[in-house]
Amino acid sequence: MTLKLEIREIQCKSALGKCGFPGGGLAVNPYVGCSHACAYCYARFMKRFTGHQEEWGSFVDARINIAEVLARQIKSLKFRGQQIYIGTVTDPYQPMEGKYKLTRQILEVLNGYDNPVSLLTKSSMVIRDLDILKQFKKVDVNFTINTLDEKWKRLTEPFSPTIQQRFEAAQKLTRAGIKVFAMMGPYWPIFTDPEKLFKKFKKAGISRVFTESFNTIGGNWTGVEKVLKKYYPKLLPEFKETMFNPRKFFEFYNQAEKKIEELSKKYHLPVTIYFERGHAAKKN
Repeated sequence: MTLKLEIREIQCKSALGKCGFPGGGLAVNPYVGCSHACAYCYARFMKRFTGHQEEWGSFVDARINIAEVLARQIKSLKFRGQQIYIGTVTDPYQPMEGKYKLTRQILEVLNGYDNPVSLLTKSSMVIRDLDILKQFKKVDVNFTINTLDEKWKRLTEPFSPTIQQRFEAAQKLTRAGIKVFAMMGPYWPIFTDPEKLFKKFKKAGISRVFTESFNTIGGNWTGVEKVLKKYYPKLLPEFKETMFNPRKFFEFYNQAEKKIEELSKKYHLPVTIYFERGHAAKKN
């Protein structure tokens, strides 16, 4: 798979925004768009607000003044102590970060403030910033790892680092004293094996596992369907039935929730479950 990547340098007026996660908080996104080109990415909705007509994954805007803007905003008392998530709608360590270093600049600005910081990524590039992460009082890194099937990963997250690279990065971070979480989501029919994943999570020193059901709205499903049609045509009917038959959907995620809770106890690994849209998070 190849995509021609359009890169622009833009100016932003604000660096901090409201985070839509259940616990609230603030969001910082150094880039607009993401070159990982994940077939299921929920963030493609943002094209409605940015004016981009290009295919998702084929454009990235670098917000080159974001650190400067953040340095001004973070001084405000209204932001004091609030949780900050870096990379809620774009991967802060996508390949462009190697050139622009915007995420590192953001970390340099936040270092010294009392805000808890969470980095959300699929990339092992986060290891580059281990020196500054070790200076934070409250920081964690959350890797998306929803399968151990490298082929499925390559087809649905074509330009992201391998699963193995993520686990290796997680181990390096935990050994350095950085708290690491895993987002086991979307939780896939067929391609997510929770038992094998929990074994790997435990070995890597991951502190908590988050998981969510697959949101099939719009282009989120279309991209996955294309992958299934081309590479897994025999699995498409079962996959589609699970996702779009309300009874099957409920049964699948109900069984998955029970299994995850069992694994949480077995491996002494806390979980936070976000299954079904509009359903409150379930913790144990």
